[in-house]
Amino acid sequence: MKKYSLLVLFLALSVGSLFAQVLDVESFSAKIAEQPQALLLDVRTSGEFGGGHLPKATNIDFRSEGFAKEIDKLDKSKPVLIYCLSGGRSAQAAELMRAKGFQVTELKGGYLKWTTKLMPLEGVPTVKHDAAWSLADFEKMAKENDAVVVDFYAKWCAPCLKMMPMVDKFAGDYAGKVTVIKVEADGNQAILQANGIDEIPSFLVFRKGKLIQKTTGFREEPKLKELFDQAIGTIQ
Repeated sequence: MKKYSLLVLFLALSVGSLFAQVLDVESFSAKIAEQPQALLLDVRTSGEFGGGHLPKATNIDFRSEGFAKEIDKLDKSKPVLIYCLSGGRSAQAAELMRAKGFQVTELKGGYLKWTTKLMPLEGVPTVKHDAAWSLADFEKMAKENDAVVVDFYAKWCAPCLKMMPMVDKFAGDYAGKVTVIKVEADGNQAILQANGIDEIPSFLVFRKGKLIQKTTGFREEPKLKELFDQAIGTIQ
């Protein structure tokens, strides 16, 4: 009887892991390639979707009144790969869809995490990109100034855009003390590769030509200020 109970538990856990997956960006991308028949579902608003989305994604707004009716029209025999902005709405949508018999895999961290990993996008509005840096000019500026903070960003990266006003504020507060270098990811792949940058937003901190800090991800204002203080040696 005990062995039977353990077998049932094992099967339940196996089925749960198969049908209730939450995958990181790399694994989710691999799943898309492995399952071309799957429905890639974006459950953000149409406005969010219009600002850029994963290639070949279908948009059904989870917050819309007709969400339940729309998913009832979908083929339950096809796996569903689902995402939202950061994972909250998609988790709720996935729970609802699993209750209806769908096989659903979620993207951990959502669209924000996907974009910070520099993964392919579709439908991103055309924007005017900033001038690209040459690798030689970048290295010269980073090494010849006493204190440097490098901001790697993209104009389609929501966390980057959220931090940009704070970066500009500190650039003014530390004027004459810290040199701020902004490197747009698009068009500067050589610099990203040379510095091992594979996720944005990312920051590098140089003091007297030596790299002393490398960090990735969104930083609240106090944590962002720490980078400037590290650059001038106020804190280690």
